[in-house]
Amino acid sequence: MRVSQAQRTRAGGTSRAARGTGSSSGQFSLPSGGSPVQRAETAAPAAVSSIDVIVALQGVSEPGGERRKAVKNGVKILDLLDEIKVGLLSGGVRSGDLNTLKRIIEQQHELTNEPELADVLKQIDLRARVEIAKLKGNAA
Repeated sequence: MRVSQAQRTRAGGTSRAARGTGSSSGQFSLPSGGSPVQRAETAAPAAVSSIDVIVALQGVSEPGGERRKAVKNGVKILDLLDEIKVGLLSGGVRSGDLNTLKRIIEQQHELTNEPELADVLKQIDLRARVEIAKLKGNAA
C-alpha cells in the first residue's frame, strides 16, 4: 500500500492549525495573561580595600603544602649527604655540596616543629660548617 500526503495528514490526527501551536504565517508569539517576570539584579563585586587582605591571602598555603615541601627538602638533604659521604671516603668533598646542604637545612629548619628533627638538623648543619671550615683551611 502506498502512503500519500493526504493519508499522512489524516492519520496524524489534528493538523498544525487545529492544535493551536502557531499560526499559518510562521510567526512566534508568547502566551498572554502573565505579568513580566522581574530579574534579580546582581551586585558588583566588592573591591578589596586593604593590602592586609592580599598579604593574608598570600600567606595561606594549600593543605599539605608545607609537608610536601618538607619531604622534598628531606629527600634533597639525604641525597646530598650520600654525595658528601662518597666525597669524604674518596677524599674529594665539594664545597658547593656543603653550601647547598647548609642552605637546604636552614629552609627545613624553618618548616619543622618537631624538636627531635630540629636537633638532627642542627647536628648536620654543624658538621657541614666544620667541613666547610676544613676546606677553607686547606685552600689557604
